[in-house]
Amino acid sequence: MILAGIDEAGLGPYLGPLVTASAALEVPDGWAPERPWRELAAAVAETCGRGESRPVVADSKLAYASGGAAALELTVAAFCGCLGGRPIPRVSHSGGQPPPAGMYPWHSGRIDPFPLHHDAARTATAAQDLAACMAGAGTAAAAIEAALLHPAEMNRLYDSGLNKNAVLLRETGSHLEALVGRFAVSGLVVVVDKQGGRNDYRPFLSRLFPGAWIETLAQGKESSYRVQLDGGTAVVLFRPRADRLSFATALASMVAKYVRERAMLELNEWFSARIPGLRPTAGYPVDARRWLAETEGFIDAEGLDWNLVKRKR
Repeated sequence: MILAGIDEAGLGPYLGPLVTASAALEVPDGWAPERPWRELAAAVAETCGRGESRPVVADSKLAYASGGAAALELTVAAFCGCLGGRPIPRVSHSGGQPPPAGMYPWHSGRIDPFPLHHDAARTATAAQDLAACMAGAGTAAAAIEAALLHPAEMNRLYDSGLNKNAVLLRETGSHLEALVGRFAVSGLVVVVDKQGGRNDYRPFLSRLFPGAWIETLAQGKESSYRVQLDGGTAVVLFRPRADRLSFATALASMVAKYVRERAMLELNEWFSARIPGLRPTAGYPVDARRWLAETEGFIDAEGLDWNLVKRKR
């Protein structure tokens, strides 16, 4: 069966992209969403601690607060390395098409150089150790995906009448659709980090999977559904603080946060190279207002489109 999770990073800021991510593991039948923490404990830690050398899978905000971007990077490198190819998540863009070249001059492709915080030997060793541990537990990494939604596209969606939670649900739906299409045939359980006060997700699932038989298993603060399609079955669980309950959702949280941090690094480096003394920003409201005040003259003088820089909400 497949255990998967979906989470986001960057819903609240005024600057930079919203990043959503999904992660999936192939596991023995019957595993609960939290079980990989126990089974993979030899290679994966649940918290960042002094002297901890294992990759951490946890709420990305806590992991980042303890270990910074280096902690995120080691985890992303280890799990992506188990998928083969380069140890960095596959990054797509909302709607499947990247922005036109040069539209966001601060995003020049620097998201590809890897790693930034560890040497390649360290990340390769982490991936090898994790792969051996997963093989011993009868598990394997199945998929890791991240998607960027840039400010101009977010603003377009806001102008169409969507609020923040509706925009996030739209992005979540893209990941969920891909996971179900790929893994329902294997038996899929997806844990989605719940945002906002919505409890009834049945209309959302019905629009996403027209013609599917959808059974409501529970509905309330924690909502659960079984989606039956010709190609298989998926159980979809919407949980508050899911990144503390589901290993795959915590991993998705780490991936989303890492990709978001890389994107903000690009933005900060580009503007700081052109405005002496400009301090970097994480893009959250209070500091974003400071940063926008300090960059306003440059942005106007250069004729940059504010719609590309700042979200409307």
